[in-house]
This record gives sequence, C-alpha cells and structure tokens, in this order.
Amino acid sequence: MKIVAGCSSVNLTQAVCKILDVEAVIPAYTRFSDGEVSVTLTEPLTDETCILIQSLSDPVNDNVVALLLTIDALKQSGADKIIVCTPYLAYTRQEHTLLLIASLMHAAGAHECITIDPHSRVENTAILLESLSTTQLFADHIKASHSLDNLVIVAPDQGGIERCEHVRNALKLKSDLICIDKIRVDGLCTVQAIHGNVRGKRCVIIDDIIDTGTTLCSAAEMLMIRGAAEVFAYCTHGVPSGEALKRIQESPIKRLLITDTITPKQETLNMSKIERISITGLLIQCIQSQGLIYE
Repeated sequence: MKIVAGCSSVNLTQAVCKILDVEAVIPAYTRFSDGEVSVTLTEPLTDETCILIQSLSDPVNDNVVALLLTIDALKQSGADKIIVCTPYLAYTRQEHTLLLIASLMHAAGAHECITIDPHSRVENTAILLESLSTTQLFADHIKASHSLDNLVIVAPDQGGIERCEHVRNALKLKSDLICIDKIRVDGLCTVQAIHGNVRGKRCVIIDDIIDTGTTLCSAAEMLMIRGAAEVFAYCTHGVPSGEALKRIQESPIKRLLITDTITPKQETLNMSKIERISITGLLIQCIQSQGLIYE
C-alpha cells in the first residue's frame, strides 16, 4: 500500500506516515500560465493500493480539481485500487452536491472515499462512502481536560442531536442533553430557544463545522444569558471564513477545540482561544482496518 499526499494535506499525510513508519508519496503540482494544474507522480505505482489524503478546504474549488487530477494520475500510473481520504469533504451541505462530488471521484478512477463527520449523509453514492466520527475523540479529550461534575453537552441545532448524544453516552453523563433551536434569516442564524436547564452549568457545544461562526457564537451568548457558568466548544472542521475569528475572539466561548482535518491559516494558529486536536490516530485506525500491507 502507498499513502499519497494531496496538495492540501501534506502535513497531515506526513504525520500519519511518520507514525506508520512509511514514506509518503508526494506528487509534484505545477501550473501552466493560464492556471491549469498538472500533477506528476514521483514514482510508479503499478498494481499498488493507494490511499490519497486530500481535504477539500479553502480554496475549495482548486482543491476539488486537484483531487480529481491526482486520482487520474494514480490511475494512469497503474494503481490497482484508489481509496480517497478526504478528512474534510466540501459540498456536503446539500445532498445533491455531495452526490455530484462522489460521481466525479468515481469518474476520475476512485473506488472508495473515507471522510470525517460530513454535514450531510446520503446513500447510493457512485462510490463507497465511509464516514468516520470524532465523537470518541472529543469524549476522550473532554474527560482528560474537564471535570464532569456540573457539565452538560449542548447540541447547537436539531441536526447535531445524534452526534451530541454519542458524546454524552461515551462520557456516561447523567445530565440531560441541551438542545438549541435556531432560525435562519437572510443567511444568518439566530438562536430561538434553548431546551434544558443550563444555569450554573459548564456547557460544551459539539458541532461538525465552524464556518462564519454565527451559529456557534450566538449559541454561546444565549447560554451565558441563561446563566451558564462557562462555555466551551468542540468542532470537527475549522473552516473559519469572513469575520469568524473576530466573532470567536469577542464571544464568551472560553476555548474552541478543532481538529486538523483542515490545515489552518496563520491567523487561526495565532488565536489563544483555539486549540487543535489531531485526527491522525483516527485515520490510522481506519487505514489499518483496511487490512492492507505496507511496503
């Protein structure tokens, strides 16, 4: 088996390969004068099973094209099987766009796709789509970093209830799950109601993605208004766009934990409120579960 580093996930791929004690295959990406991307592999991959690690983060469309071209390069090089690992899979906010991305990967030559906490889940995609979850990773970090006394798990919307229940159950908390209702007006999310008692509680919000930060920061503000003692947040994918970092810094969130599914920008790394959790262990478990042989 060969592990291939896509252009957006070189550091993550190298971290995985270091633990597995294997060399990463790092393609050369060059551009023509008009912006077209060319992908060149540094070694032949005839009859190899290849795992290509590439998050579809900003610049999203460039990284989608780079992913498809890299899959094609692996196929042209003679790879026997191509497993795409997209820790952050873009275009999952709508089911039909997720189906389209899966079809494009299949057309390029991929056989399977492994991703982490996609925003939407659909069946009958063009290729086998396996979703990994960060719930146990978050539960372990919460247990190691917080006293569980007076702690409650908060779902920022109805769509996050199942994810939050998994974390709550992993922690064996007796406290009820807190759920927030929100409405979206002109593209902006506003908290409408909080179900459950948070007065004097240490609240931990669990979410899959932070983009503009409006949902997360509005939820934190409302929790504090309702009497919460502290608010922490765990998000799988740290996209932050627009004014998100400013909102987070000015919000009552004491600490925001995000994983390294996406290579962060320097301004994100500079924020003292933000801490990163590695998903390398989660990826390695998945890779090893494939029953593949390393060479």
